[in-house]
Amino acid sequence: MKTKRLIALILCILTAVSCFFSAGCGEKADENPADAAADTGSPETSPEEEGEDEEGEKLLECSVPESLKLNGESVRFLHFFATETFTINIEELTGELLNDAVVNSNQRVMEDLDCVFVHIENGGKNPATLTNARQAGDDVYEIVYGTQWTVAPVVVQHIFANLNRREGTYIDYDKPWWYGHYIREAMADNEHTYFLAGDASPDVFRRSSMLILNTDLLTDIGREVGDIYELVLDGRWTLDRWAEIVRGVYVDSNGDGVRDVKDTYGFASHTGIDVDHFMIDSGVKGCSRDEDGVPYVDFNTPNTVEFVEFFVNLLWYNTGSYGYVEAIPTFEMLENNRVLFLSEQFSRLDQLRNTETNFTVLPLPKLNDFIEHYGSLTHDDANIICIPAISSRIETSSAVLEKLGYYYYYDVMPDYYNVILKTKYRRDSSDAASQVMDLIHDSLTTDFGYFYNYGMGNMMLSLRDLICTQKSTAFTSLYKRNEKIYKKMLENLLETMQEDE
Repeated sequence: MKTKRLIALILCILTAVSCFFSAGCGEKADENPADAAADTGSPETSPEEEGEDEEGEKLLECSVPESLKLNGESVRFLHFFATETFTINIEELTGELLNDAVVNSNQRVMEDLDCVFVHIENGGKNPATLTNARQAGDDVYEIVYGTQWTVAPVVVQHIFANLNRREGTYIDYDKPWWYGHYIREAMADNEHTYFLAGDASPDVFRRSSMLILNTDLLTDIGREVGDIYELVLDGRWTLDRWAEIVRGVYVDSNGDGVRDVKDTYGFASHTGIDVDHFMIDSGVKGCSRDEDGVPYVDFNTPNTVEFVEFFVNLLWYNTGSYGYVEAIPTFEMLENNRVLFLSEQFSRLDQLRNTETNFTVLPLPKLNDFIEHYGSLTHDDANIICIPAISSRIETSSAVLEKLGYYYYYDVMPDYYNVILKTKYRRDSSDAASQVMDLIHDSLTTDFGYFYNYGMGNMMLSLRDLICTQKSTAFTSLYKRNEKIYKKMLENLLETMQEDE
């Protein structure tokens, strides 16, 4: 994320002078996202030769030819909305950095393609708008920005177009503005791609997970943030090492002898959502894939057992942990210097922009030293992208999305990532802190079992109740009672997703 807002001006100049966007660019070749790079941020492909930014880095080429024009046609977007959703349905400049970057980028796409965006609000998360349109045969939307947990289950109704190897589409999965690993995890196999995630929907990154570390309290307990950064960057940031830090922080701040929100803790959890993020980020999988890319249930493993035992002990038996209590005021605790760690998503940092407490962000820890990579799970209320199968303009809609991804990569996300997150929100400007932030960004992930959880018998979210309510480590018996259901539902899901359109 090295580019800056001046890129936008450079792009306009280069477009006028040298047709930079698509010189030598013909029709889009077929791509298979199963072969896309498994990273989520830093490009692995070689930049094109068409131009350079002010830092001398070559600019990538957009796959949409300059000659493609929509002759003033409307492009209709359907937008779902949840509490934390960030929507690109923005039409007015306000002076707010992220808002204005979206407005300007949308305008550039409309100018490039000679089209007009029409934004339609779904009015919430209910998918009835989509299902009714499909049943009625109404071609009323070109592009859908839908809440993941809402749109993923209705894929079985053949509502969405398969964008994998589709002739004439312009989605270039190898470009860094598409989150290749995330898209790959949502695929039914190597041949069926119904959902997209990338910079064209900033909500996907904004709803990804990280740990907030209160550096003021860390200093108070005599620890150095640099030592923690070193653990992270060396790949040694594990659940056990994190739990030991948590264990050392408990103070009966009001002296009443009762553990409550007025005391000081190493970690506080107010929602079962934390279980989802710690589970997947630590390296636990719900599904793996065979040699053909087809998912199979792979949940009952030693890693899952280890995770359940760890998290029960963390929430209920770690002296520094304030166990799962619904709706406790964790941000108030942070602002009053009474909690060291919180598990959150980046979007929630908007609520801390004015806090006086100094904090930084870290990845959630790995399960153990044998897990190779950190993870940053996008929560299932993020808006992901799809195109209705009934649409008569699937190819041109893909061009709109590719252009959006391109401009958002060079303008919107640098503003959000480098300026808002790294500069305005986070209170540590050190190189190590920046490297850790980059590591989190490049760890964006999901899991097939989590993505389609509600179409698989609630398999992965079953741990919320087991850990947070039952306070039980009896995962194996829970799984065995439901194993046949999970596998049968997955079989039915895949069979439907793999059917020819």
